[in-house]
Amino acid sequence: MKRWIIENQTPVFRSGVFTLMKKECRHPDKGVAYDFFTIDTSNWINVVARTDGGDFILVRQHRLGSDEVTLETAGGLIEPGEQPESCARRELLEETGYECGSVHLLKRLAVNPAIMNNAIYIYYAGRCRKVADQRLDLAEDIEIVTCSEERIRDMIESGVIDHSIVVMALQLYFQSPLYDEVGSGALRPD
Repeated sequence: MKRWIIENQTPVFRSGVFTLMKKECRHPDKGVAYDFFTIDTSNWINVVARTDGGDFILVRQHRLGSDEVTLETAGGLIEPGEQPESCARRELLEETGYECGSVHLLKRLAVNPAIMNNAIYIYYAGRCRKVADQRLDLAEDIEIVTCSEERIRDMIESGVIDHSIVVMALQLYFQSPLYDEVGSGALRPD
C-alpha cells in the first residue's frame, strides 16, 4: 500500500470551528489524480464526570447538526496552547459548574481520519463538586443533568443517549481500571 502524494492543498471555506481543505493528490503507483476534501479543526476533549456521591454529570443541549436535543458528557475544543487535561477541567467547570478532584486520561483517539485531522481526548473526572454557576459561551444553552449508572446504561440501551462520542466515552470508562465495582454494583466515584 502506498500513501497518496499531496501535490497542493488550499482552503475552500473557513469558519470559527473548522477549515474545509481541498487536497489535490496523486497516487504514486496508479498514476491517478484525485481531489480529496478534509476538515481541519482543533482537538477536542470529552469528560465522563462523577459527583462525590457517584452520580454522572451530563449536559442536555440542542444540537443543530441533527436538530435534536441530546444528552451528553461535557466536552469542547482545546484552545491554542492549552493542554488537554486543563481543557477537560475548564470545560467541565464552564458547562456544569462542577470542579473535579481528579482527572484521568482514558484514551486519545482519531475522530474520523478519513476526513478530519483532529483527535479527541476522553477523560474521566472523579470527586466532582458543584462550586460555581455555569459560564456558557454566547452560543451555548445547556441544562445540567445528574443520574445514576443504572439510568445511564438504560439511556444508552434505549437510545436516549445516542451521540457516538458520548457512548464511546462512557463505554471506555466502564471498561477502564478506574471503574471499580464494589459489592452489589455500587461504584467508587474516583
